[in-house]
Amino acid sequence: MGKEVNIVVGSDHLGEDFPNILQDLFPDANFIKAFDEKDQLNQISNAEVFFGFPSEKLIQCGSNLQWIACPGTGIDKIIKNSKYLDPKITITNAPLAHVTPMAEHVVGTMVGLAHSFKQLFQDQVHKKWDVEQWNSKIVELRGSNVCIYGYGKLGQSIAKKLKAFEMNIFAIDPITSIKTGSEKSVSPPKELNQILKISNWLIIAAPLIKETENFIKKSNLELMPKGSYVVIISRGGIINEEDLYETLHSGHLAGAGIDATKIEPLPESSPLWNIENAIISQHASALSPQMYEGRRKIFIENVRRFLDNKELLHICNLNKGY
Repeated sequence: MGKEVNIVVGSDHLGEDFPNILQDLFPDANFIKAFDEKDQLNQISNAEVFFGFPSEKLIQCGSNLQWIACPGTGIDKIIKNSKYLDPKITITNAPLAHVTPMAEHVVGTMVGLAHSFKQLFQDQVHKKWDVEQWNSKIVELRGSNVCIYGYGKLGQSIAKKLKAFEMNIFAIDPITSIKTGSEKSVSPPKELNQILKISNWLIIAAPLIKETENFIKKSNLELMPKGSYVVIISRGGIINEEDLYETLHSGHLAGAGIDATKIEPLPESSPLWNIENAIISQHASALSPQMYEGRRKIFIENVRRFLDNKELLHICNLNKGY
């Protein structure tokens, strides 16, 4: 590019020193650290690139923006302000780096729920030893049926790991041609209820888009066999949380792993905090050192491509929502 490019780093997601690292790597560009909206608004009018989650006001003031780089995978925070986006602005995300830790988190959560780790830890705190209370209370994963709602790279990685537990994987995804060898079948969303009737586990691994928002309700969850489990790993807002609470509170569902919620942080007033058989993990499932390093590499490579006028990696489709 002929003139100096201004790149506003509007998120400390990849470390407070990341702008300095970028400046050393690309001395011909100007990297501006602006982690709060006031600083961002002061800098955005001259910026060609914004790294972060721009607010509605920021987008409206970004008259020179050419590229918005989402630090993570989900672009739902950007989509909600998409009516203010110039269609010429390229949106990218940073997929794949999160897949391994999140898939491992799902497995850990499932084992924790099936083996009542939360209650066992509470007994440990109180120095309680009562073997008889656990008679026939431990649930084996082997042979049970799992419905994975959303069968992208995350869903596929989860399936591969669960196959090692000899579980039966039934995936739900609009793209039914996906075949990895881990799953029994891949069915379209309209067949969700049919799959839920035989599923002991439901794992939410889909993006939050208009087609998935509030898609799963009490009527769906009650189709699952009594004593089933739900794990929410991708985004909150796909399962109706009031309905999830009711099916947990009634005892129809035996437990839930909740890594993502509709509102984050989860409000203290949410009844989900009070569910004894829920593991709430604060949307922390992906936060490994390897994930952060993977996302840094993606942005660095895309900055290199942007400065060289080459096509960027991981360009998103706002109409699809990912």
